[in-house]
Amino acid sequence: MNILVTAIGSMSAECVISSLKKEGHFVVGCDIYPGEWHYETKLCDKFKQAPLAKSVEYIPFLLDLVRKYNIEYLFPLTDLEIDVLTNKRDLFLVEGCTICISSKETISIVRNKYNLYLFFKDDNFVPSIKSWNTDELLNSQDFYRFPYIAKPCDGRSSEGLKKIVNQQELKNVLSQSNYLIQECVGGSVFTVDYVRQASTDKYLVIPRQELLRTPNGAGLTVKLINDDQLKQLTHYIGDKLNINGCVNMEFIYSEESNSYFLIDINPRFSAGVAFSQYSKNPIIKNHIECFINSKEIDNQYNYKEMLLSKRMKEEILKKL
Repeated sequence: MNILVTAIGSMSAECVISSLKKEGHFVVGCDIYPGEWHYETKLCDKFKQAPLAKSVEYIPFLLDLVRKYNIEYLFPLTDLEIDVLTNKRDLFLVEGCTICISSKETISIVRNKYNLYLFFKDDNFVPSIKSWNTDELLNSQDFYRFPYIAKPCDGRSSEGLKKIVNQQELKNVLSQSNYLIQECVGGSVFTVDYVRQASTDKYLVIPRQELLRTPNGAGLTVKLINDDQLKQLTHYIGDKLNINGCVNMEFIYSEESNSYFLIDINPRFSAGVAFSQYSKNPIIKNHIECFINSKEIDNQYNYKEMLLSKRMKEEILKKL
């Protein structure tokens, strides 16, 4: 199959492209930076430099690639691209190309942190962190249990994340539109790579504890775990949202309450999806099969818990 992968400079790209190539697919990659700047360009069959996702040229650019290379499936790797593409599916379907993301309805919930909070607010099975939206009429005097956490409702990769420790900082956040304010819950961060085939409700769940991570939330050292409580909670959430394909969920585990609090859902491959590949569960292969619908995805394989680390390696891209 011919597959277009966007944002090949992102942290999940090498794993995604390598997995697709292993399955024998023809892969076209694109990125806003020149191809010679990325190692991942070498993994692709073809590469084209892309305009910014928010530009008027972006959709026509992708459609041109779809026509030129007879692209059947499109893998967007960043939230920003998903935001742009989710309402443009019909343009690609006309050209015989499926955008491999969940439904428009699902995306509208998971890409807005306040909508996600409201969706599960009264669900007793999903522990929620008390949250507010600055677009509501909020009185700063009603907030007195500092600290709080604030972040844009449609934010990504911890952009705009703030810790509020006093009334003045709170007032500054309240003056901004579309910000989420949450009570601060302490605990360990867990992230889950989750694949669900909506047509069959078959799924894979691969959780890991984030031991070291970058400021924007990418895991560097993680512990791949088997935790039935977290696995069941993840699938319950995925089933309620009717997720299709691979997404990444983030939780905070509170020892005090023995609860996993859902803090975010990224409707794409996680930056650390390569960690999950060590479980021997074919995450990328199963993702595309969720959209082909010709056969069921693979059953989940049992795996051992393990400690994993992401390491950087220098690579000669071009001798000048």
